[in-house]
Amino acid sequence: MSVEITGREAEGTRWDLVVIGSGTAGADAAVRAAQLGLKVLLIERNRDRPGGTCVNVGCVPTKKLLYLADHYHELSKYLVNEGLIIDAKLDVKAMFRAKDQLISQIIAWYTFRVFPSWGIKMLFGEARLASPNSVKVGDSVIETKNVLIATGSRPKVPPIRGVEEGLRRGFVITSDDFFSLDSIPDSILIIGGGAIGVELGTLLHKLGSKVIIVEIMDRLLPTFADAELGNYLANRVMREMYGVDVRVGTSVTEVDPDNRLVRLSSGEAVKVDKVLVAVGRVPNTEGLNLEGVGVEVKNGAIMVDDHSRTNVPSIYAAGDVTGKYMLASVAKVQGIVAAENVAGINSRIDYNLVPMVVFSDPEVASVGIAASKDDPKYMVTKMPNTINYRAIAYNKPYGWTKIVIERGSKRVVGFHMIGPWASEIVNTAVIAIKNGLTLDEVKELVFSHPVFTELLIDAMELASGSNVYLPKR
Repeated sequence: MSVEITGREAEGTRWDLVVIGSGTAGADAAVRAAQLGLKVLLIERNRDRPGGTCVNVGCVPTKKLLYLADHYHELSKYLVNEGLIIDAKLDVKAMFRAKDQLISQIIAWYTFRVFPSWGIKMLFGEARLASPNSVKVGDSVIETKNVLIATGSRPKVPPIRGVEEGLRRGFVITSDDFFSLDSIPDSILIIGGGAIGVELGTLLHKLGSKVIIVEIMDRLLPTFADAELGNYLANRVMREMYGVDVRVGTSVTEVDPDNRLVRLSSGEAVKVDKVLVAVGRVPNTEGLNLEGVGVEVKNGAIMVDDHSRTNVPSIYAAGDVTGKYMLASVAKVQGIVAAENVAGINSRIDYNLVPMVVFSDPEVASVGIAASKDDPKYMVTKMPNTINYRAIAYNKPYGWTKIVIERGSKRVVGFHMIGPWASEIVNTAVIAIKNGLTLDEVKELVFSHPVFTELLIDAMELASGSNVYLPKR
């Protein structure tokens, strides 16, 4: 690898920024800092997995597998009635090879094209802070003006009886382990009904698994502000459309690897082939010597401000290690903000408008204020997706698009959707909310037609009384 250097070579250079971790936050920060003329060293401890969680065991491989599963599901279940008569067969090993090829392609793009073009150097090894301005890797102590910690996260393992033993024996897997499977289990119980559990549950169902999702809270997606999203997903989608067994308000009390059983708080014992733990992730802060240099850590996460700074002026942190949202989208902006502040630009991240997305089918997206219909400050309008022409053409006329309007100003302040391409439409909503788009102004906009994005405009037109797609109530 042309960007790789040794610890001894790194010692001989005075760096402007040393980045620990090559995931989304670290890689994007390194590139942005180099663009601004800084001399950057990127340190990664895992030679076999540069690129971090998103590229290797997160958003990238999940989307590839979901893309393939969606096509398989459509061909085998629906399109046979619309002229596409194909004997669809599932080759799981080929699917996972395609996933691995995508990962290798992205890693190669950065290590052989992007990093060398900006003069970024890369060092493989375990890094720890020796001081606020130096990093130790092996026997080498590397001096730097600034440090960015971007060491990411790992799956959280709940303290459930039998889980640790189940992990050792392969009966229990984490979301990271999922991407190393060589076959799809006939049945699986997923502990956790958040974004990870729902996405992998959707994927596994489409690939033929009998899926059970167990969520301790009273609904799926319990961290989403609009409770209706999780309830609709559980009842209308998972249970009715797919036949997935969803248990909310239920916990797992014991995992029994010997008998391949999972015992629930309801007293039931469920027999399955695999158990998938998807109860969140925890920051990777161990071994960094954070206490030794005085970096503030709370509940296992590094504390940062809106400029991605820690309480130590020369040390920044970005990505999952900060415990904020644990989304690649946030990690990217945090990393870029850190790099720009290192370069002397007063840059910050706005945590008030972070879109939350689940790549289920239908997709779920949410941003901004959630309100009830009886809230005097807001007007809440829900548009059924059933009238969108493209949704009908694509066999996806389900779900709804909800907007929240501030009554006084008529500005859109919230967007919550379950439906096709919600992950894309929410970004348009972010721009609309950020720029204070009002109901009156939306009438002046011309969108291409027919597209899914019209659902946002249709919902706003419904709120203003000018929607032309629905019958008179």
